[in-house]
Amino acid sequence: MVDGCFDPLHIGHLKYFDVASTLGFPLFCNVQSDDYISNNKKRPNLLPELQRINLIDSLKTISYVHLCKTSTSDVLSKLQPLKYVKGMDWKKKGLPNDEQEVCKKYGIEILFLDTNVDSSTNIVRDFIRNKDCNSLKEFEGILFSQKEIEPHYYDEHYFRGDWRNGQNDYSLETRRIIEAKNPVNIKEVFRPKRVLDVGCGPGALMYFLYELGIETYGIDFSQAAKDLAPKEVRSNIVVAPVTEYYNFGIDFDLVICRELLEHLTILQIRQAVKVLADYTSKYLYVTTRFHPSPVSLLDVTDDRVTDPTHITLLNKDFLKLLFMLEGLRPRPDLEEKMDWKKLGRVLVFERVYKNV
Repeated sequence: MVDGCFDPLHIGHLKYFDVASTLGFPLFCNVQSDDYISNNKKRPNLLPELQRINLIDSLKTISYVHLCKTSTSDVLSKLQPLKYVKGMDWKKKGLPNDEQEVCKKYGIEILFLDTNVDSSTNIVRDFIRNKDCNSLKEFEGILFSQKEIEPHYYDEHYFRGDWRNGQNDYSLETRRIIEAKNPVNIKEVFRPKRVLDVGCGPGALMYFLYELGIETYGIDFSQAAKDLAPKEVRSNIVVAPVTEYYNFGIDFDLVICRELLEHLTILQIRQAVKVLADYTSKYLYVTTRFHPSPVSLLDVTDDRVTDPTHITLLNKDFLKLLFMLEGLRPRPDLEEKMDWKKLGRVLVFERVYKNV
């Protein structure tokens, strides 16, 4: 019997199998599960267990393959092989006591083969290190090449033009359809007394919250946004950068930032995150578009097909980390309530402490 994770399968494993197969017996391979890798290697598996089993089963040196769902000592006890063959590295660090006891009990001979030319742990470590280095270089390249979108781009045509798919403009009538039950959700989930909408655009959500009796303020760096806002909330909108703190002189127990961050550069997002954290005294409700399939924490892309100003789609975990570093704790329970459309674009945080 040979035994291991074989994640990833490499040339050292093949030599291990080749030598073990010359001992004159049918060769049984005990393959450790994905759970074992997660619990004992403290890392995610590279190859799923079924793929590892199929790969090993295709080798002519292997007679039988078994996915280990219990423990190696349990398999040894039930199989009782004539020989238990491990790599030489196990001779140095020592087999687990339970495996040694089973082998002694059933007279199973333990052999150590010096066939490893590398280890899966080293291969995974080097892969991650190289991937992280490459990701950091790519992140650096994007970070220092991005150009900020100027406020004048967000004019009346941007908000009211028919250039979007599905005529998804920012008129009050269209936004009411799109928002649907979201304003009521905000009221029921957060029960806010005073709300600040950062990147409020022409103030549609502000108006819907106003209709529900909620005192709402807004900030946007586009003058057109304020000019197009309903008169009932227009005076509560401040035209100023969303990346700089504006002192309203009042507290906000709910800060909303929806579909804004993807319009900013990475450096602007970093600044905006701090400002958003400084504004809220209790809750922060964010929606944005995330990288659709990130491989590393630093993966960044854009979505210019949907909107030419969607210049930054971050890894969701990376953005969450930025907010957590500002003293905000994720509230996945509230995220689930707010993500009623199941788009996966919602983040909700609660203030833990105020940064100074």
